[in-house]
Amino acid sequence: MKLEEFLKTSLTAYHATDNCEKILIEHGFTKLNIKNDWNLIRGGKYFITKNQSSIIAFVIGDLSDYYFNIAEAHTDSPSLRVKGEQLIESTEGNRINIEIYGSLIHYSIMDIPLKIAGRVFINEDNKIVGKLIESNVNVNIPSLAFHQNKSVNEGIKFSIQNDLLPLAGNAESVYSFFDINNIIDADLFVVPDVKPFYSGINGQYLCSPRLDNLVSVWAVITSLCNCNPKGISIACCFDNEEIGSLTKQGAQSSYLPVVLEKINIALNRSNLDYINACEKGMILSIDNAHAVHPAHSEKSDINTKVEMGKGIVIKHNKSYSTDGYSSAKLKNMLKSNKINYQDFYNNSDLVCGGTLGLFTSSLLSMNSCDIGIPQLAMHSAIETMMSKDIDSLQKCCNVFYNTFFNCNN
Repeated sequence: MKLEEFLKTSLTAYHATDNCEKILIEHGFTKLNIKNDWNLIRGGKYFITKNQSSIIAFVIGDLSDYYFNIAEAHTDSPSLRVKGEQLIESTEGNRINIEIYGSLIHYSIMDIPLKIAGRVFINEDNKIVGKLIESNVNVNIPSLAFHQNKSVNEGIKFSIQNDLLPLAGNAESVYSFFDINNIIDADLFVVPDVKPFYSGINGQYLCSPRLDNLVSVWAVITSLCNCNPKGISIACCFDNEEIGSLTKQGAQSSYLPVVLEKINIALNRSNLDYINACEKGMILSIDNAHAVHPAHSEKSDINTKVEMGKGIVIKHNKSYSTDGYSSAKLKNMLKSNKINYQDFYNNSDLVCGGTLGLFTSSLLSMNSCDIGIPQLAMHSAIETMMSKDIDSLQKCCNVFYNTFFNCNN
């Protein structure tokens, strides 16, 4: 699956996970069940999903050494989360009741085509079954006209409960957008329905919804399909990073440690082997980084201004998992393989968000490095990055999976 198709069709974390599953199956991966005993073999390729919104895939190498190399990204993006099925009456058409999911740039989602997407739950053969869903029509959120709000260009504070409700027309409920009967409940979102496009005179910029962090998800999954490690290479795509990762399918849960323990048991390895596999391996936590903005360079660090098109970004901050040792290990790998990289330090007056690496490295006591692709307009409905950086990220992931770091501290 090409990146453009992945971005277009991965409307929610559920759809992104489903697309990852399709890519893995196409490349010969076997789906596992957490409840069963696992029969794993050298050279085997496997994956497991949780909550339809998180996926962990792994490749068993020749086991000439035993270590875990873990590349991780997140499947969710900022959006509008639907509150129940009941609509709000309006003279110009009913409106959808929403709340903000993640740190969305509010004005960016107005006046663009949107879709309702997610999953619905129905009874099927005496079981509650979740089904992926997306509306086959668009909705939108009209702005207040300039003539009725002439101070709008001087800045406006939005009321989420009033200003950001999509128009549903004469629909009777949110569920009436779908051709499914007897929906019991649902996890639904209103998301941008804009196709990825290239801009600039040479088409050097990729612009799309959900670049953060679906480009990273696509890179870790597609790179895993072609790796040939000595140990065990693992791709983790977690849900709910945008709201703190404190869910059963998030990076702060026991999801990954349990999967690693089951791998260890299936390969007849000891507890000491498990500990050493964590000690010798590395975590690559991948999430996009802020490029220097053409209109606001003052928002970047004084000395280190990350530029689009200049390669992988190694992210340094107290809120990231990177330290001098893990950064040095990764830089040696990048230099040896002629992959360009940049160091990112945040403007000291601004606050960084946390990362997946911070959570998983603390759970597993592993060395970890946070990296990403530089981009503009992070958390906007439409984000921008330079397409050549995507190639650098995919090459980085390919090399990472096949590298034995032999970390020992």
